[in-house]
Amino acid sequence: MASDAIQITIRELISLVGVLEHAHDKITLLGNVDDVTIARASGVTLIPSLYARAGLTLTRGGENIPLLVDEVGLLEAAVINLESYEGNEVVLVAGYELLDAFVNRKKNAHALRRIHGILTFDGEAGNRPADQPHLP
Repeated sequence: MASDAIQITIRELISLVGVLEHAHDKITLLGNVDDVTIARASGVTLIPSLYARAGLTLTRGGENIPLLVDEVGLLEAAVINLESYEGNEVVLVAGYELLDAFVNRKKNAHALRRIHGILTFDGEAGNRPADQPHLP
């Protein structure tokens, strides 16, 4: 898989989802566009993939959730839209902090792969094999 990804933590994921959801809510309230455009402009289409990646990462004993470098643009669009639609200042600051952190973060050296269609880092130290149960 050729795409570059950065590592994000579960806390960053929670903050990222909060920014995307708030952007969706604001655009829905104040925008006069269709649902598909709202979903794209807010970045909420990324949320199910992020949760799946987090779930797989945590189940395998990892800590680093992959975020494709190209997906950072969805956060950027959400922040720009929150600026335009006068989003909550706290959420907007969180969005800018995430952007600063993500833009300056080095790309992960681990290869990416898909397990059950879910993007994950391959070969991350300390991971349990996908077929090993999380619970004893």
